[in-house]
Amino acid sequence: MARNFSGQRLRAVRKAAGISVERLALDIDRSAYSIFEYERGRVTPPINVVAAIADALGRPIEDLLTEEAAHAA
Repeated sequence: MARNFSGQRLRAVRKAAGISVERLALDIDRSAYSIFEYERGRVTPPINVVAAIADALGRPIEDLLTEEAAHAA
């Protein structure tokens, strides 16, 4: 199983924590636009940014990942 960043999970975790996009952006030194792009799945953040997001939200990185079955070629 491959684990991938999930913008949908980011949005759900952020909202559950009661943190705005703007606040999260300030907390991790990114733009609000970047957070919106991460949540929409248009941009995948680097692992260090995923770690910063998880830390800012007080959650483990795993809460921002999904598991996908690996497909044989």
